[in-house]
Amino acid sequence: MVRSLHEQQLGFFDDTAKKRLARCSRRAGKTHLAAIGLVDAAVRFPGTLVPYITLSIKNARRILWTTLRQLEGRYAMGMEFLENALTVRFPNGSQIILGGCQDREEVDKFRGPAYGRIIVDEAQSIKTSILENLIDDVLEAATIDLNGEMWLFGTPSASASGYFHDADQLKRSPWKSFSWTLLENPHLTGAREWLDRRKEENGWEEDDPTFRREYLGQWVRDENSLVYSFSKKRNLVEELPEVDWKYGLGIDLGFSDATALVVVAWSDEVPETYVVDVEKHHGFAVDDIARRVRWLEAEYGFDRVVADTGGLGVMIIEELNRRHSLSIEAAKKRQKHDHIELMNADLKKGKLLVLETEATKALVDEIELLEWDHIERSKGKWVEAASCENHACDALLYIWRESLGFLHTPEDPIHVVGSDGWFQQEERRMEEAALAQIDDEPSEWWEFEPQMVN
Repeated sequence: MVRSLHEQQLGFFDDTAKKRLARCSRRAGKTHLAAIGLVDAAVRFPGTLVPYITLSIKNARRILWTTLRQLEGRYAMGMEFLENALTVRFPNGSQIILGGCQDREEVDKFRGPAYGRIIVDEAQSIKTSILENLIDDVLEAATIDLNGEMWLFGTPSASASGYFHDADQLKRSPWKSFSWTLLENPHLTGAREWLDRRKEENGWEEDDPTFRREYLGQWVRDENSLVYSFSKKRNLVEELPEVDWKYGLGIDLGFSDATALVVVAWSDEVPETYVVDVEKHHGFAVDDIARRVRWLEAEYGFDRVVADTGGLGVMIIEELNRRHSLSIEAAKKRQKHDHIELMNADLKKGKLLVLETEATKALVDEIELLEWDHIERSKGKWVEAASCENHACDALLYIWRESLGFLHTPEDPIHVVGSDGWFQQEERRMEEAALAQIDDEPSEWWEFEPQMVN
């Protein structure tokens, strides 16, 4: 089985470092390596759990389940596949378990057991705070008993930031880094010709960020591939100014996916809109949403509340309004890309800011990593990548469209008499007064009868 690994995969597999990181291009063979690593650990550590963790359970099934079945078909090791539990049992009592890590509740499910090997995949798309919690707080201690190891897999993200980026790039990182591309995968005999054709079809030069990131496995920040123009340096602030605030709530409804609630604040006295609170909940039913909205309403006193009407959203909003006496409006969802660009303009100008607190981390994690699907983008379509979460971002977009921060009118500053600013201000005042006087006077000479002169 191990003999099926190519040279770069085998170098990674045979290394003795307890923390190994593979930064690879697409089709480089990460999934095959991960499957063999899981099976090897299950055989070497009888009666243990061997976790494969990625962004979501759905992704775990999509990425790995078929590959594990193929290995069983080829090598007949007696693996038993439990579809509903996404678990693979071995004759020696070991089990490969597939899981997601969308939130801290999912992360906590991995606490407790001792692990001989842990594999975390799609690391570039997992939110920074979640990945830190998963690896540093939960998995690290779970490797002590069996002197276990952790494998971290991913492809460079357009943001060129986050836990995976730092683990790979920082000089003092405890992770040993490996890297290879599809061109080094001997099982893809036509890879070079395919890649040359893809470059030509998309008009990519050698320095194109998407080409370098997706197919050369290189870190390069690509603002055009990111959905939102968010910058921690520019858009994070420590506190709200002391003015009279109005509040709004945006809701992105979900059940299997998260229900996200985002609170924003705006005022007639300042030009900026602030994100002050963010929540994400899995498995929320209508009554759960109603209780949470009421609790937030009691704290903030909303001017308006808007919610997503996609799927069963219309029915849910109607239920919330009728049964729970709420006043939730349907979010405007048309021309989403155009409104994302408008919101990006506010982000770039620093007019949309986020309070840097624990309460807003769920949004920061999403908005920093959310990318456009580069395949759909090559077709002229603006579709967010399925590997990234966007629930809090969508909730923010809904309420940002309804907030009234744009109504702020800046006051003229008071200038010292005789200064350049004072003369310019006086010039504008006199010009406006003259124009107002002209407006009050007759403007057309032919509207009046001529006076006869004797």
